[in-house]
Amino acid sequence: MRSVPFSFCNRRKVSCRSLLAGLILAVVTLGLLHAQSPSSARTASAQRQQANLAFFQREAELSKKLGANYMLVTAHLPAARWEMNPNDPYPMWFVRNAALLIIFPPRILQPYVNLNYSHKLQGILKERCAILHKYGLQGVWNADEPAVLPEAFFTAYPQLRGPRVDQTNRSRNAYFAPTVDAPEVLRMYRQAMRQLLNTCPEVEQFNWRTTDAGSGFGWTPSLYPGMNGNTNYENVPLSDRVSGFLINAQKAAKEAGHAIEINLTAVAPRPWMIATFSPDVLQNTVRKLPPGLAVEGREGPDGRPFAGVTTEGIPGSFYPLVGIVVPPIEVNGPAPPRNPPRLMIDFGDRTTINFNYRLLKFTRNLPMSTLAERVKALHAFAASEVGAAQADNLLQAWSDLNDVKQYLDVLNFGSMLRMGDVLERWIIRPLVPFPQDLTAAETKDYRSYIFQAKGASQADDLVDIQGMREYQGWGASLLFQRAITLAIPKVQQALHLVHGIQMAAKTPAARSHWELTGKRLQALIYLLQSAENVVLYQAQLDRVKKMGIRPNPNPVLGYQSSWARTDLMGIARNEIDTMVDLELLLQSTKEPVLDLAPTQQDETIMRLGPNIVADIKHKIDVMNAHWRDYDRLFTEPNP
Repeated sequence: MRSVPFSFCNRRKVSCRSLLAGLILAVVTLGLLHAQSPSSARTASAQRQQANLAFFQREAELSKKLGANYMLVTAHLPAARWEMNPNDPYPMWFVRNAALLIIFPPRILQPYVNLNYSHKLQGILKERCAILHKYGLQGVWNADEPAVLPEAFFTAYPQLRGPRVDQTNRSRNAYFAPTVDAPEVLRMYRQAMRQLLNTCPEVEQFNWRTTDAGSGFGWTPSLYPGMNGNTNYENVPLSDRVSGFLINAQKAAKEAGHAIEINLTAVAPRPWMIATFSPDVLQNTVRKLPPGLAVEGREGPDGRPFAGVTTEGIPGSFYPLVGIVVPPIEVNGPAPPRNPPRLMIDFGDRTTINFNYRLLKFTRNLPMSTLAERVKALHAFAASEVGAAQADNLLQAWSDLNDVKQYLDVLNFGSMLRMGDVLERWIIRPLVPFPQDLTAAETKDYRSYIFQAKGASQADDLVDIQGMREYQGWGASLLFQRAITLAIPKVQQALHLVHGIQMAAKTPAARSHWELTGKRLQALIYLLQSAENVVLYQAQLDRVKKMGIRPNPNPVLGYQSSWARTDLMGIARNEIDTMVDLELLLQSTKEPVLDLAPTQQDETIMRLGPNIVADIKHKIDVMNAHWRDYDRLFTEPNP
């Protein structure tokens, strides 16, 4: 289903001359970025760091106003770029992890880490915690532990090598965490914990996740490469290993004069995965823990529910889009406590913080534990946002977008748009019948950013996402199409309602806000349509190639295009036109629509680059340059 383009040149009251001027300005700006001197780059980096600190302070200020008493200190820390590997995508899963031993490396580890990075993050954390102190807030530390350490360290200290923790279908190298059974590793964690609390004494609660993103305990059944670890400690009960690790950290904090709490959870297992802690192991582990330590939310020694921090707020929906906040209307599971004793606010990013603040402030003392109460509270909030006359429309738009999230959740093997448009670069990858024949110039925008560890043939497969192939095959493509077919009309309905709200807005600022919201929703439609195109295209391409039918070089007069040829080329044309629409939409506003890295140097597998408009244009041009490639698959029509 094709949607109506949001805004183009003279067809949609936007001057082509204005668009051309914008393109020229973009080209000049990109040239200046690439021409930056090292000192200019450092200045720009310092300015971004100060802007990030100012945003953190804004979050602290608003958190305090909402009655929160905790704040996450590890959000949006700079990535450990020195751990990235141009020949292996897997480190991208852990370079943003606030690994305790990497940020506060003990002396034995310091020769093997980038100390400039460690000192930089220590400085950031110190500044953040000074802000917490100013507002009387306590800190929360989220990370994956025990975390991967550099291979050079294990080469120097082989006795400390613990389990292999990478996901083997997503990595080209093997990555290891330390063995926390070794007394030396426990000393390392004690030293790091003391240094952290000396730097940031406001940190009080630690939420540690394990068995994912380069972390794990030895000899747990859920490790991605299979159960493994240092064989010297193979017979140590897992309950002793885990409880000893947590008690060690808590004792180190106590020695530094701090009372901390830790809740360790394992990555939530999907149906095909093995749980990290079986019920008996979990029970045995918890009973060995003192108060203040918990595993899977069960605090020792009696297994009572861990009184952790309650998080409120709604991060943006439909990443890589920004600025779309969808308040949940349905009540899923037990309602969170009202005015909990430990509260932290998740404001999202700069495009969502103000909305989240207004929403939480308005609903702070309203009952919202049942569906009827939530609808009533959100309707009242909607009226405060757009007026009583448009409140029904805004509430309906939120309801429609909640439905969209539910439909897309069926495709969630990892958020579909994040996995597809970002990690696989669907948004800028051309759909061509022979991707292996594309030149380096034709693949330059995306090939190095595809999260693919298997090799060229897998990288050329549009739906081979991190070795999962979850959308592969004709039947899977039809199920995928069904989810998108249900989702797009709901977004279109929400967009129609937002246009009505925009027209009824009383002030220029309000009209601009709802116009931008409309553009973001239209961009969502384009991304969903593109995702459908990608999956259907690969399914048809695979089907045709598997049949192995050779084209007839001399078709008889009157031969018509086959269904498969018409379908595959029709999908390609639909993708081109969708991308043209998206390209023009992105050019029509200076406000952010997608989450983009600030500079080309900051683009990574996990984040789109700032040249997205030019990259989309290049995709369109490459696809248009390869129309005759279909003649190698199909007999040409000869009507």
